[in-house]
Amino acid sequence: MKRFILCAAFILPLALGIGCATPAMAPLPSVSESEGSVMDSSVSGANQRKSIPAAQPTAASMGSAANQAQAAEPRMIVYTGALSLQVNDTADTINKIDAILKNADGYIASKSVVAFGKDKLRGTIQARIPALALEATLAQIKALSVKVLKETADSNDVTAEYVDLDARRKNLEAYEIELQKLLETVRERTGKAEDILAVYNQLTEVRGQIEQIKGRQKYLENTSAMATYTIELVPIEEVVVEGTPGWNPGRVFAESLDSLVGALQSLVNLLIRFIVVILPLLLLCLVPLAILVLLARRFIKRRQTKTITPAT
Repeated sequence: MKRFILCAAFILPLALGIGCATPAMAPLPSVSESEGSVMDSSVSGANQRKSIPAAQPTAASMGSAANQAQAAEPRMIVYTGALSLQVNDTADTINKIDAILKNADGYIASKSVVAFGKDKLRGTIQARIPALALEATLAQIKALSVKVLKETADSNDVTAEYVDLDARRKNLEAYEIELQKLLETVRERTGKAEDILAVYNQLTEVRGQIEQIKGRQKYLENTSAMATYTIELVPIEEVVVEGTPGWNPGRVFAESLDSLVGALQSLVNLLIRFIVVILPLLLLCLVPLAILVLLARRFIKRRQTKTITPAT
């Protein structure tokens, strides 16, 4: 039981070191030989419990070490951009761009082609270009166009992030070695399932963090090694030649027929408006007028009747 308490006291500072680490992941404390001897003396003592102080690096030493590591590492820059090119033949240009990329150890990641105008295509491709051959490859691609309509470029320096990830990975790998040694010690001295399981769970968590950092490092390596460019291919629009055309009876007949249909449509529209709008308004105005006329005529008729009747 005492040995289990001592092992737990040894694991706790290490677990706290991992849990409280910042995103930059400060170097984790490692178990030195002197600390191991302290643990051994704690195990031999029946009623003694000693905590092992963790040596934490200062902020100045961490900053200087990170700066030195970053200066030693080559710059890792992620290049992205976009091109809009006017071309004669979209399909042929895509094939030529594909050949240029293959010669530079690049490739087309995605491609989209749609109809444009009459018998023409408009396409968009996403090209992955090696960063070392970016300028030369872009120059060859732009040479295939009739005109460069638009060009944008962007870069993102991820060197600092990569260096921080590398430092975190190394610290976690050192911590993993110490946990493996502790696991062997627990198996040899106590052999209790709960002690072994506690160390093994911590070891599994550390291994998962290491694999996650390796995956992010691999992603940064790939994106910095291969630039990503979106290339839009716009075909040249057909040029309409203006001039005085010759006599074309078919075209005249078609235009006359269009004029006739337009006139009939206008006439029908006028008739519909008359029935729907004008006729109801006329009815609303004429009905009261007709009533007034009838009343006036009846009044006049009565007066005439009184005038004609002889006096008795």
